[in-house]
Amino acid sequence: MKKIRLGEMLLDTGYITQQQLEQALAIQKSSEKKQMLGELLISLGYVKEEEILAELSRQLKVPVLGMEQLSATAEVVALIPRETAAKLSMVPLYIEENNLYVATDNPLNYYGFQDLEEQIGKQIMPYLAKKEHIAIAAEQAYANKELFHVVNEANQLYGREYQEKEASESYQQMMDRIDSSPVVKLVNSILTQAVAMQASDIHIEPKQNNVLVRFRIDGDLMEVMVLNAAIHMSLVTRLKIISSLDIAEKRVPQDGRFHMELGTKEISFRISTLPSVYGEKVVIRILGDNRVDLIPLPMLGMRESDYEKFSRLIHNPNGVILITGPTGSGKTTTIYSALNEVAKPGVNVVTVEDPVEKVMDSLTQVHINVKAGVTFASGLRAIMRQDPDVIMVGEIRDRETAVTAAQAAITGHLVLSTIHTNDAPSAFMRLIDMGAEPYVVASSVIGVAAQRLVKLICQDCKEEYAPSDDELRYWDDNIRPKFYRGKGCSKCNHTGYKGRIAVYEIVMVNHRIRSLIMEQASSQKIKEAAMENGFTDMKHNAMDLVREGKTTLEEMRKVINFLD
Repeated sequence: MKKIRLGEMLLDTGYITQQQLEQALAIQKSSEKKQMLGELLISLGYVKEEEILAELSRQLKVPVLGMEQLSATAEVVALIPRETAAKLSMVPLYIEENNLYVATDNPLNYYGFQDLEEQIGKQIMPYLAKKEHIAIAAEQAYANKELFHVVNEANQLYGREYQEKEASESYQQMMDRIDSSPVVKLVNSILTQAVAMQASDIHIEPKQNNVLVRFRIDGDLMEVMVLNAAIHMSLVTRLKIISSLDIAEKRVPQDGRFHMELGTKEISFRISTLPSVYGEKVVIRILGDNRVDLIPLPMLGMRESDYEKFSRLIHNPNGVILITGPTGSGKTTTIYSALNEVAKPGVNVVTVEDPVEKVMDSLTQVHINVKAGVTFASGLRAIMRQDPDVIMVGEIRDRETAVTAAQAAITGHLVLSTIHTNDAPSAFMRLIDMGAEPYVVASSVIGVAAQRLVKLICQDCKEEYAPSDDELRYWDDNIRPKFYRGKGCSKCNHTGYKGRIAVYEIVMVNHRIRSLIMEQASSQKIKEAAMENGFTDMKHNAMDLVREGKTTLEEMRKVINFLD
């Protein structure tokens, strides 16, 4: 490694010219911030990272590892400090005899690795990997290490003997214990790990002999740790304190929210407590960073035809637009993206929500407070006197809200809201079932978008396979594409999936559909009329995702089974 010069190597192999090398070296020399030559050449666009790694692999005779191969053992993570790994741009992998195997994008840092060898008494054996993959793998490895250490510390501190002390301790003693470092570190570590793993919810569930902590990742719950039962009260009390909840009240459910600085982000959380047999269960919804987690409308994943329809709907001057689907189907994400699209400097956008999930500077947002008399219906009536252009109602739950929203649309306002139905054509009859008159629904609703979330195949472990006849039962197309699935790797927590995408169906209300609503026709007849106008249902949109190799037959079947 000591003898290899990266610039000369890339020059000899024709990846860069002498002029490009000289220019990069001059910039490196004059820059106050010390930058590695390889990074500088990549940033200047003279060479790609893959080309550098391929040539280093050839010269050093070591392989380039993929993301799924960057899995660190607990032994080696404990041996190498996090700061050292970051400084050397590497992630430690495993120890074999007297050799420490690491993955790095810069194996030519001879003196840095020589110092590490002297510190740990082992010879460094490098593999190669992309810088981005190394950073992700190191973050996961050291976050797991920190969490493991904090959980062990807390479990040891709150042994069974502590349960006897809790009954007799004073209020001040309890508060001192809650504010003690292990409890604070445990809460912070749980929240940090959940955000790092891109979880949507954290479940803290008291059992008879322990406390189970689970994260919901891509729609599925995953067990991440088991805590000593004696920790439960301190853990819940700490969460109540930071959420401004009543720590003395354990018999009734409570709701709250809090914010936390994690790195460069300010993450918002919503908390809900629920009394259960063995104590209070806590569920924390991770709302994300308000500054960066708003998804632009074109990035939601709509098919091109659906995006055009939805864009036309939200730019109407008036009318009711409904977003429908079950809990957890991404309705809130869609509606916030739509609001972000229409919230221009010359537009007054006001919302009434329960609760306000994302705070947006461009909107006026009203939080529901039933005890104080602020409901969706009363809040909507008050908003009407605030000269709004666009109104968002968090959810239409009753006749009063439905009628008030329709009246707002008829009087010249654009109203966005959500409702719970299985598909888009069913939304019209749902409003009528609530008590809204058919002519009111027909004259106010201009469109309905229904959606579901399906999981995406992990691109790092994606493989082609031949599905069984049972899996193909719902594939009603004679043309069978290549079918893919994820075999599971460290990057996707061995699930085969990473990330989710929404599947939509959008009904645009026209004269024919208005007539059917007035006649209180079935959702099937409304669907048939919509299909004459270019409507594509969620099933066939999900089939398109399977054809494109983005999701699996299993995920497509979930959408179909729900609709059936």
